[in-house]
Amino acid sequence: MRITGRSVGVGFLVGLLALLLLPLAAKAGEAGPQMQDTLNAVVKKGELIVGTFDFFPPWGFRDAQNNIVGMDVEIANELAKELKVKLTLVPVPTTQDRINFLLSGKIDVAISNFTATLERSKAITFSNPYVIDGIGVVFRKEANIKDWKDLGTKRVAVTTGSTGEILIKEQAPKATLLRFDQASTALLAVQQNKADAQIEDYTYTVYHAGRDKNLAYLNKPLAFQPYCFGVRKFDPEWLNYVNFFIYRLQQSGKMKELYKKWFGAEPFRVSPTW
Repeated sequence: MRITGRSVGVGFLVGLLALLLLPLAAKAGEAGPQMQDTLNAVVKKGELIVGTFDFFPPWGFRDAQNNIVGMDVEIANELAKELKVKLTLVPVPTTQDRINFLLSGKIDVAISNFTATLERSKAITFSNPYVIDGIGVVFRKEANIKDWKDLGTKRVAVTTGSTGEILIKEQAPKATLLRFDQASTALLAVQQNKADAQIEDYTYTVYHAGRDKNLAYLNKPLAFQPYCFGVRKFDPEWLNYVNFFIYRLQQSGKMKELYKKWFGAEPFRVSPTW
């Protein structure tokens, strides 16, 4: 085959163009999504690291021996059992730290009565819901709260960044908000009469009102929202696995069993459409 000067010139230009575009292609690849493989990593190391609360009974809290116990802890144990690995619990100090710990790789999954929201979904991915909860009010009995509108003249304790903080601004915009990093310190403010009421998850308000004769709860939950597992983005195999685990937990009746154990009531129906 005869090679002409023209074909040599074209080949030279194509090669030069490829060399010029190579750095750009590399940068584009670096900027793209970084795929995760948490499922195989967990199985390989034989350990599941779960982020959960240790201050939010009955979901996650410290018992008399300083062990972390609660409904979410039992669910985490069930997940580790299915994976045939040991369970390591990492206490998550604040609501925002659930996301921070996932993004930094400190935990494999967040199981911490984690409400899925559109805003949070910008940073992480949520599983299918395992429990449906609402937002409720626990208050000092002398506060005489009969409806959400009664909070308009009250001192209301909220957890910073929580869904309850957002909701109270809509339901009672004139309420005096007292912000706390943890639900336990917000509750303490109510118990010490430094606040009249606390906005928190409905199950939380029922649980604590039943354990303090000075407190009552408003039996009118609002904003029913899903509790989900939190996982990192771009981790499809892990997401598929935890979703199937949640499905099996529901279908076997184990989820209902745990809910009745910790709350003494039937759980709200988990709808596929939330």
